[in-house]
Amino acid sequence: MLRKLIFLVCLLCLPSMAFAQPFHVRTSSFVPVEGETVFNGKYLTDGNSTTGWIENSEGSGAGEWVQFFFPAQVIVDSVYIVNGVDAGPNQGKVNRVKDVAISFSGGQRQEFTLMDSDKKQNPRIRKFPTTSLGLNIRSVYKHNSVEQAGVSEVLIKYHRITPDEIAAASAPEKGKLDTSAIGEAVIVKPRKMSVEEKKVLYEKMSDLEKRQAVLDEMKVFFDKFYTNFVTINEEYPRMFTQDQFLLESSTFENFRAMLQKRKVLDKYQQAIVSTSGLRFSIRTLTPTQVELWVKGDYTVIYDMQSHQITENSLFHLKKEYGEWKVKNKTEF
Repeated sequence: MLRKLIFLVCLLCLPSMAFAQPFHVRTSSFVPVEGETVFNGKYLTDGNSTTGWIENSEGSGAGEWVQFFFPAQVIVDSVYIVNGVDAGPNQGKVNRVKDVAISFSGGQRQEFTLMDSDKKQNPRIRKFPTTSLGLNIRSVYKHNSVEQAGVSEVLIKYHRITPDEIAAASAPEKGKLDTSAIGEAVIVKPRKMSVEEKKVLYEKMSDLEKRQAVLDEMKVFFDKFYTNFVTINEEYPRMFTQDQFLLESSTFENFRAMLQKRKVLDKYQQAIVSTSGLRFSIRTLTPTQVELWVKGDYTVIYDMQSHQITENSLFHLKKEYGEWKVKNKTEF
């Protein structure tokens, strides 16, 4: 990990111009367009049905996501979605998305169902203050021999939040049901399963289902892990187990203080990370621990340029208080 910190020092301390656009886009995975190594968010707003976001997972696409980051806290006025991608004869047919969950930076969620149509759709979006908007695929319209799913356009209209809107967005009174979006969107507040319920569910799953479920969790975990690492996010040391936290926190804070002293910390925080080039291979698996290889490249995007960093490491992860944590990591 230390040698990658040194590499990032050399990478991000170069003189550069500011990187800015209406919003940044990150994806869990993607099919590259025209040989590109990173996903270019402009393809979701170019008005072209032959380009867009096509997920690149091994399954049907359930669990894959695309997330938009805004330059400030905003209110999303509307979201227009063109379902599916007409990828042409070389790429083949792409499934359309069916059930979608929208997530806001404050933890709020909505769910709705898209039509199996290439017509522009406009689901009603709740007015929550947010700095990001995530679209998570829950299910797709399946066609024979078709593997990927995607959307060709996602047009988001938003405005910067005002003080009056901050006050209006306060939580509703206890016991009061908000029915303003019934019929088009449902506010979901998931109930956490008990330890016993999780144990029963785990026992009913086949070995293949268990491995696939963990792989899906690993994709989400490592996207956050590498993003926090590159951007020097304070959450990074908390992604390690308790017995490793103090060591990682000390190293992390020393490095952070050095960057701050050199007045280059903001450059790290502006970077965007894509982990779609990483591949995961599970060696051992239990309900509370997993050992797996992480190989491939993750991409650091800065100043309109992308830089690939090679990863070849063996991770040992352990569940603490219901969350995956890194117990140790060996780089090769």
